[in-house]
Amino acid sequence: MKKVLFLIVLLIGINSWTQKLTCDDFKIGTFYIPTTEEINKYRIEANDSIAEMIQKRDLSIKKWIVVRDKNTQIEWTNGIGNGKPEYEIIEWLDDCTYRLTYDATKSKLNDEKKWVNDNNGIVVTKTKIENNCMSYRATMTTKDGQKISQNGIICK
Repeated sequence: MKKVLFLIVLLIGINSWTQKLTCDDFKIGTFYIPTTEEINKYRIEANDSIAEMIQKRDLSIKKWIVVRDKNTQIEWTNGIGNGKPEYEIIEWLDDCTYRLTYDATKSKLNDEKKWVNDNNGIVVTKTKIENNCMSYRATMTTKDGQKISQNGIICK
């Protein structure tokens, strides 16, 4: 009986030490976005139709490193200092939702990044938090009303 009570107390203690992450834990710091099958899929909603597009995966990319301050972030491919970083501006819409646009003051934007900015950026919304990762849905609504969305994960 003493062993059972000891085990229960131990489990309660361990559970109280485990960290329950919130959206605030993903606002500032260094994170990584792993490559997953989901991240290659895009859902496209236009008028009354829904289509799915699967982007061919670049096998050289294993993960993205995200260095985030409250209102900016820098994304690196496969590690900090590896290649050319992407500079982005974060506009927080609520505690768990933000809009990302590319920062034209930090680097020259290609046509794709200009198009994202011209269409009011990408809105990222938390779908759930498990362990040390936050699942999200990134959605861009184009000027003609088309919605392009992607699911992903960002981890501490």
